[in-house]
Amino acid sequence: MKKKGIGYGCSFQGVNYHFGHPDISTVELTVTDANILLIRTAASDIGEGLAAMLLLVASRSFNGFPISKIKWEGSSTLSPEAGGTGASRQSTLTGNAVLQACVNLQERLRLVACELLEVDPIDIAFDGSEVVGGDKHISIESVFDFARKTGVRLNVKGSFQAPQTTDLDVQGAGLPISQFGYATHVAEVEVDTITGEVRILRVLAFHDSGTILNRIGATAQVEGAVVMGCGFALSEEYLLENGKPVNVGFTNYLIPTIADAPEIESYFVATPSPIGSLGVKGLAEIPVVTVVPAIINAIFDACGARIKHLPATPERVLKALAEKS
Repeated sequence: MKKKGIGYGCSFQGVNYHFGHPDISTVELTVTDANILLIRTAASDIGEGLAAMLLLVASRSFNGFPISKIKWEGSSTLSPEAGGTGASRQSTLTGNAVLQACVNLQERLRLVACELLEVDPIDIAFDGSEVVGGDKHISIESVFDFARKTGVRLNVKGSFQAPQTTDLDVQGAGLPISQFGYATHVAEVEVDTITGEVRILRVLAFHDSGTILNRIGATAQVEGAVVMGCGFALSEEYLLENGKPVNVGFTNYLIPTIADAPEIESYFVATPSPIGSLGVKGLAEIPVVTVVPAIINAIFDACGARIKHLPATPERVLKALAEKS
């Protein structure tokens, strides 16, 4: 007999470095001779879309500077330190550092553009590929060229540091984490009480990750993480024997395929974070851990089987059903 159930899972995750570790990222921004905005920072993109985020922040800070004319050099030991790609911190730290570098460059460009447009620096505005002053406008490339001719350096740095955290004292008090991301997932499953097989039908993912910079990327992050969590909940189990792995291939370590992926709907509560002008918080890790309890609770709602050991394989579901009886 096949039975359907719905389950909920809620979680919160600390974002940025914890327990007193200084958390800072620095970016160098240079206008090349080809008038390309070159971003240099020793941050590592491990699949979370960091490159797209850096380019978007730089583009939007100039109200639409062409993405095709912005380049991230990629992680290098010669680039300014950006800290590790972990703790879901890169969008907050390096994103805000890029924004600060762009602000610093704009301040320098205003002093150049005001001479060309014959207005006060405070009246200068940036509009994509153009610089506007009063009722006049010129291309931003002409401002770059004039800056070079007059000896103005088109190389700046920007840094951002998260609020300092503290370790916990002997009484367990302190400020170990500077901010949190929040999530609630709802899972609908179908359980075959004869075979113990579980099929995930649908997942609704609700996330408070601050301001969303790249909605397409954020949605893809949630979808990929949910599918990963489905494998964690139902099929993936790392088996050891005498300290050595025994399931070393994908024939007996089962990860979900696209055919196993449920319908996924992502919703974002865009509450800006007070940390940094971008208002962002991390989204990298929290979708994985949130969907798992939602699935396990949905199994319980469907058939009353309480799974206490992951993954919820058919054998474990049948055993839980037998124990319930």
